[in-house]
Amino acid sequence: MKRKKAMAIVMVAAMTVTMLAGCGSSASDTAATPAADSAATDTRADSTADTSADSGEVVTLRVVDWESDEMNAAMQDAFDNVFSVEHPNIKVEIVEGSYSDYSQQMNAMITAGEAPDVFQLGYDQGCSFYKKNLLTDWTDKVAADSEFMDGFYEGTVDGWQYDGKTYGLPGLVNVYGVFYNKDILADAGLDEPSADWTWDDLFDYAEKLKDPSANKFGLYGLNTDIFGLTNISVSEGGSPFVDSLTHTTTVTVDDKLKETAEKVAGLIADGTIPGRTYETANQLSAFEAGEMGMLFYGQWEVDSLIRNCPDLNWGYAPIPKGSVKAAESYDTVGWVSPKDLKYPDETWELMKFMSSEMYETVLTKTPVAACAHAASADVFYNTVKDNGHEDAAEAVKTMMAIETKNAIRYAADWSGDAGKLWDPDFNNFMDGKSGTVDTLTDLAQKVNDLIAAQ
Repeated sequence: MKRKKAMAIVMVAAMTVTMLAGCGSSASDTAATPAADSAATDTRADSTADTSADSGEVVTLRVVDWESDEMNAAMQDAFDNVFSVEHPNIKVEIVEGSYSDYSQQMNAMITAGEAPDVFQLGYDQGCSFYKKNLLTDWTDKVAADSEFMDGFYEGTVDGWQYDGKTYGLPGLVNVYGVFYNKDILADAGLDEPSADWTWDDLFDYAEKLKDPSANKFGLYGLNTDIFGLTNISVSEGGSPFVDSLTHTTTVTVDDKLKETAEKVAGLIADGTIPGRTYETANQLSAFEAGEMGMLFYGQWEVDSLIRNCPDLNWGYAPIPKGSVKAAESYDTVGWVSPKDLKYPDETWELMKFMSSEMYETVLTKTPVAACAHAASADVFYNTVKDNGHEDAAEAVKTMMAIETKNAIRYAADWSGDAGKLWDPDFNNFMDGKSGTVDTLTDLAQKVNDLIAAQ
């Protein structure tokens, strides 16, 4: 992953509309499976049929992902030397995805009936694909494999379920905490953050670190969109913005969310944090160069710092708590299969491996995130600790255990339209250009009207 991973959050949200546009119907149409050519028809059968390989037959399953060459090499190592040893009748080959045009590649494979047996998606994409009737329904397998399913971190499977059906498994989990420069904090007379620090603590630190005369903010990277604000408001006892990760029927702007929006807008106004239109392209390089005190960011930056910044005196703290509880964003990347698999039994075994044991090999080489399957997450923690950053390992471990997880984005085909309705007026309010906090209530009504019209 490395630098690629830093872009994935934006990419998985943006890819969905592009990918589905070539797959068939709109949200209101009857769902349709992509047409398969005759060759594909010959090699695939209905996923509900008993089509496991004959005894002794060796089958080859194909995987497509958007990962780096280094991570793919580690994955192939795990397939060859662990999975195929445990399952000698199954071979696995990676068909590498092109990161820059992954959506077009997957769209072409699916519409041509040449989809791989397993491929990578963000949770919001997986939901859209399932609603389009494009994915294998693993619900029966899940029900029959409760011991394995119970091994996932609390709530991490939720984003791969819709109306009681399970259509995918999470692989890696993104969490969002605060990277800090220990030397800059010390120079400002600030202690390193504790595991139980609060949002008030974070904002107090940021106030003390800002330097308007040098055009420097006290905190960079804070997610100030409505989903980021929701983590703060929910931790203070507020209601979630969306009522479901994968089946949103309404959005809610309550008083706690309004209070949070006003608070954060005030921090933007006084120069403590950047505004909504701030250019973020150089913030990672600035932190890595030792020029930034605090950066709110995802855990994948740990890998980059370990590799590229051996002399930087940095730490990583978990997302702050509110006065009521801690709340974290729900953001997983995982694995799905297309409909009409020829070998569903073998593919299910591969799906399980790829969402758990595979990462015990991969994360020793590329520690980008913790695995959603708890037993396989320890490799990430231990690898980070072995590289001298126990605080970062413990921060990620703390965030993985947070039970309250809020959507980081919509998981719906109407998300683009919702953004067009929401973003202009919301950004203007947050940046102090126009509107009042009641603007959020009006915007929520517009989004709810959009949802109702689907």
